[in-house]
Amino acid sequence: MKTYEIRLPYALSPNLAAAFPEMVAVQLGTATTILTGPLRDQAELRALLARCGDMGLELTEVRQESRPRE
Repeated sequence: MKTYEIRLPYALSPNLAAAFPEMVAVQLGTATTILTGPLRDQAELRALLARCGDMGLELTEVRQESRPRE
């Protein structure tokens, strides 16, 4: 599993958080929400991005968090 961060240009609302229960939603400032969480593979990432698109959400940034190898 890899951890992804998806940045949205919206304030965090209960509806937005409920739409992505597998992710941790955190509000930054007044109009930015970051969704963070592990996704198994590219298919799961594409499904999450498709859900964003189906909801008409704009994405500011999508990135895979890098972790140092031990």
